Amino acid sequence: MFFPFGLRRVCKVLLCHSPYRRVLVVAVCFVSGCAPSPRSRDSTPTTADEHSLRIGVIGFNSQDPLYGFQQVVRSLSIEGLLGNTRDGRPRPRLAESWAVSQDGLQWTIKLRADAKFQDGTSLDAPAVKRSLDESLANLSDRSLQPGLQDILGIEVAGPREIAIGLRQRSTFLLDDLSMPISKRGEDGEPIGTGPFATASGSSEQIVMSSFRDYYLGAPQIQQIVWKPYPTLRTAWAGMMRGEIDFLYDVGQDAVEFVEGESSVATFPFLRQYVLGVIFNSGREPFRNPTIRRALNFAVNRQLVVDQSLRGQGLVAHAPIWPLHWAYDQTVPGYTYDPTRASAILDTIRKIPDKDAPGQAGGPARLRFTCLLPENFSVWERAALLVQKQLFEVGVDMRLEVLPGREFNERIAGGDFDALFLEIIGGTSMSKPAIFWHSASSRNSFGYRDPDVDHALDAIRDAPDDQTYRGSVAQLQRSMIANPPAIFLAWGKTSRAVSRRFQVPNEPDSGDVFVTINKWRTALDSNE
Repeated sequence: MFFPFGLRRVCKVLLCHSPYRRVLVVAVCFVSGCAPSPRSRDSTPTTADEHSLRIGVIGFNSQDPLYGFQQVVRSLSIEGLLGNTRDGRPRPRLAESWAVSQDGLQWTIKLRADAKFQDGTSLDAPAVKRSLDESLANLSDRSLQPGLQDILGIEVAGPREIAIGLRQRSTFLLDDLSMPISKRGEDGEPIGTGPFATASGSSEQIVMSSFRDYYLGAPQIQQIVWKPYPTLRTAWAGMMRGEIDFLYDVGQDAVEFVEGESSVATFPFLRQYVLGVIFNSGREPFRNPTIRRALNFAVNRQLVVDQSLRGQGLVAHAPIWPLHWAYDQTVPGYTYDPTRASAILDTIRKIPDKDAPGQAGGPARLRFTCLLPENFSVWERAALLVQKQLFEVGVDMRLEVLPGREFNERIAGGDFDALFLEIIGGTSMSKPAIFWHSASSRNSFGYRDPDVDHALDAIRDAPDDQTYRGSVAQLQRSMIANPPAIFLAWGKTSRAVSRRFQVPNEPDSGDVFVTINKWRTALDSNE
C-alpha cells in the first residue's frame, strides 16, 4: 500500500527512495507478478572502471540489506508497455503505438519491432499476452491499478499486436500499462527487456551488466554496481573517497551541503508523494467536513516547505499531481488564514473568552491524536510545526510516535484519528482513485464524497482531452471543498552524480535515473 514500512507484507511494487530516513517508500505502480531480479543473459560484464557506474543507496534493513532496493534495480531490467512523462502523458516503451475503438472498449497495442528479451528472443504479441495474463492472474487486488479492473480479456491481434477488451471505457488503462513484461527462463527466473540485467548479488553489492541488444541502443555504461550504506554520511564519505559515482538519494537536509562539492553535479526533482495530515473521516470529529476545512485554513504551508523541507518542495492543496497536463492552476487552494479558521471553529466549538486556546490540559476547541512513524526526522519537524500552528487556533493535536509495524497495524485496523505521512500522488490520475474513491478497497480513511467519486469516474470515462481536463478541475475543486486531509507539500529530492559522467538533460523525464541507459562517461564524450 502507501505505507512506508513492512515491505515484505505489501504488494511487490516499484519502490521510490524516501529522503527522510532513506527508507524505501511504496509507489503503487507495478504488480505482484514481478519476481526476483533476473540473472544476466546475453549481457556483457566488464571490469573497465571507466565504463562502470557505482551507485550508493542508503537505509537498508540490517537483516535483509538488499531487499527493497532490488525493486529499483529491477526497473532497469524489466519494462512495461508504457510509462508516463512528468506531465502525465503516456510515453511509449515496449509499445510503439496504441489506438482505441470509437466506443472506448477495445485498445490495440502495437509492439516495437526491435525489442528483445535479454535471452536474445524477440518480443512478440504471444509473449506479451502470456506475461500480462500471468500478472493479472496473480494480482490479488486490482484496486492498486484501477486501469486493470475493467479488462475483460487480452487477445493476440497479429505478430506484434495485442487487443485489450474492456467492460467500460477507461483512460486509466494507459496509466497502468506500466506493469512489467517478462518471460520465464528455464530456471523460472523472469527475463526482461531492459538496458541492464543482474549478473550477481550478495549482501554487499548487486552487479548489473549492460544488455548490448537493447532496443534504444547499447548503454555506454557497461556495468552498474549497487552498494549499500547505512547512512547518508557514510555514503557521502564513500563518494568523496571515490568508492561510488552516484548517490541515489540526497534528502532536503543534505542537498545544500552536497551542492557545494565541485566534483559532483546534483539533479533535483519533485517526488510523486504528497505529505500531509490525513484525517480519519469516518470517526469523530472529522466526520464533519467543516472542521476539516477550518483546519486547512489554520496551516501555513509555505512555512512548512521553507522550514521543515528546507525549501525543497512545492505547496500542496490536494493529492493531485501539480505538473499534470490537465491540472488547473486557476483552482484556488487554501490561504493561510488563522482568523478564519478560528471563526469557523467558533461556530462549532467555541472556547470561553477567559480560557486560553489550546492551553495544555485546559479547554480547547478540538483535540485529536495524530500518529507519526518513528525515525522520520523531516516528517517530525513538519508535524511539530503544524502542531504549533493548530495550537494557535485552539486545536490540540497530540503526536503519537510509533514503530513502523505498529503504525501499519493501527492504519489497517482503522484505529487512528489522523496520520502524518506521505501518499503516492503519481503522474497519473489513476492514483487518486486508489485512495479517495468511495468504492476503492484501498480507501482506508473513511472518506466518502459523491462529487469526488463523480469526478474520478468522469476522468476514467473521458472520451477526449477537453472532457478529461474539465473533470480533473472538478476533482480539484471537490477535494478542496471537502478535504480528506491537510495536504502540505510535494517534497523534492536530488540525485548526486560524479562529474565524470555526462547526464542528458531530458525535462520530460524529471528524474535523471530513468535516463541512465543514455549516460556517458567523459571519456566517451571526448572520443
